[in-house]
Amino acid sequence: MAKQTVVVDPVTRIEGHLRIEAEVQDGVITGASSSGTMVRGLEIILQGRDPRDAWAFAQRICGVCTLVHGIASVRAVEDALHYPIPQNAQLIRNLMIAAQFVHDHVMHFYQLHALDWVDVLSALQADPAKTAALAQSLSDYPRSSPGYFAEVKDKFTRFAASGQLGIFANGYWGNPAYKLPPEANLMALAHYLDALAWQREVAKLHAVFGGKNPHPNFVVGGAPTAISVSPAALHNGVAAG
Repeated sequence: MAKQTVVVDPVTRIEGHLRIEAEVQDGVITGASSSGTMVRGLEIILQGRDPRDAWAFAQRICGVCTLVHGIASVRAVEDALHYPIPQNAQLIRNLMIAAQFVHDHVMHFYQLHALDWVDVLSALQADPAKTAALAQSLSDYPRSSPGYFAEVKDKFTRFAASGQLGIFANGYWGNPAYKLPPEANLMALAHYLDALAWQREVAKLHAVFGGKNPHPNFVVGGAPTAISVSPAALHNGVAAG
């Protein structure tokens, strides 16, 4: 078989524009490359600014994968200055990165692409008891009860009846390409909604160490903190400013 080049451009369901090229020989991918095709112009925005402020601008390239671009910018400045940071600052940064890593995986799975496979309106035909049995066969998630899924179904039934589907509008609901049964669709929809609430809890770590989320604060040479660690504040149980 002749050598082929397969191009997928654009790749969807990511935060930006991506192009994938794959070299295929006899049905086997022998080489692949990816490239971002969107020019966002942050390099132009940063020209002439204090490098200590670069993280605040670079981080805003994306509001979903927040933090990581700020960290990369701070590290670039510190590397250019040959400036080692304190160990405790590195630990704080690592905690924030780890929280973002967990948060981003859940957001990507549920909020960014899960509903490509889920027929949302099909969930309205699901049996909550059968949905609970399906969920319990897959994991020991404590909320997988018939009552829980009945509540989600009732909530979404009212939502759909209003005619205002919001983020669920403009889907290809009912298309035969959707293969999941109604019960699997209801389970996925319920977990989608749970994931929204769960994200608030994970983001609290960024708020503690970085002051806010998205786009927590950073400083070149260390890590910021919104909580005073002075003896007076600690002994009095007060977060002094």
